[in-house]
Amino acid sequence: MSSMQLQAIFEKPFVPAQRRLADMKLYLFCAAFAAGNLLLPMAVHTVPNGGLIFLPLFFFTLVAAYSEGLLAGILVALASPLINHALTGMPAVTMLPTVLFKSLLLAALAATISSRMKKISLWAIGLCVAVMQLAGALFDYLLSGSAQRALGALRLGVPGMLLMVAGAYLALRLIAKLREGVNQR
Repeated sequence: MSSMQLQAIFEKPFVPAQRRLADMKLYLFCAAFAAGNLLLPMAVHTVPNGGLIFLPLFFFTLVAAYSEGLLAGILVALASPLINHALTGMPAVTMLPTVLFKSLLLAALAATISSRMKKISLWAIGLCVAVMQLAGALFDYLLSGSAQRALGALRLGVPGMLLMVAGAYLALRLIAKLREGVNQR
């Protein structure tokens, strides 16, 4: 398989929406993504250590920022952990600063990469997730002083990182296809 064929499989042209505060669609998308970030963790937390393994709270933040831009990413990154905590007690108060840091970092990375690349790239999504996890582990270590806690969370999160990258790639391809359909009408 040639590099051009691989590129066609793993990269798709894509222009992220750049929503403004006055745009009602911004709030509709953010509400939908935040709801997803509420429901997915509820399902995943039925598995022991499901939150640490599958990283469900970050999935819709990644998709929101990559597809709708920085403002949407920031709104979802802030709302999701805070609403989840208020309604379910998760993430725990001790983890909330790390989760907020990782969420905001992921939103900034995904929105920036998406707006500059103007394509859906499996590798770019993977880079966003990997940097979020590594920086999050460092932040957790600096906050808690426990290298064991930070590295343990990093190690446990590998399956979730892989699922998040694959799932976000597929979700973004679906969003791109839906946008194409709307634009053709």
